[in-house]
Amino acid sequence: MNRTILIIGIIILLILGFYYRSHPLSSKVKIHDTVFTVETAVTEPQKQLGLGGRTNLETNHGMLFIYDHKEQYNFWMKDMHFPLDFIWINGKTVADITKNVPPPTGDGQPAIVVPKEQVDKVLEINAGTIQALHIQPGDEVEFLDR
Repeated sequence: MNRTILIIGIIILLILGFYYRSHPLSSKVKIHDTVFTVETAVTEPQKQLGLGGRTNLETNHGMLFIYDHKEQYNFWMKDMHFPLDFIWINGKTVADITKNVPPPTGDGQPAIVVPKEQVDKVLEINAGTIQALHIQPGDEVEFLDR
């Protein structure tokens, strides 16, 4: 009986793991009047992969990296194929912004970006979005699905 329950539990965990690998958790983030649909990167493998390997990102979509403590996290553009804007978030406030970070070209080293202060979340969005929406440090960030 206990062995059967254990086997069923393992099967359920495997199914959930495969499902979330191909259907990442998503959430909604609002800055000004714009709502972004974001995939959440919570685990270390999700954070390491990020948006790497993708060829594009839909308008008003992004990836939200969530950390359990504040730090000046380094991000790099490894395996990226399009430029990004970075919104560095401390709590529910835009702490810093980094605009138009290009993907690596040829054999060049990928760009590395770091916020000016410690943050606990990072939002990656399409390059040009920060400028188009006039996002600035001090702006409020709403997490709609929490």
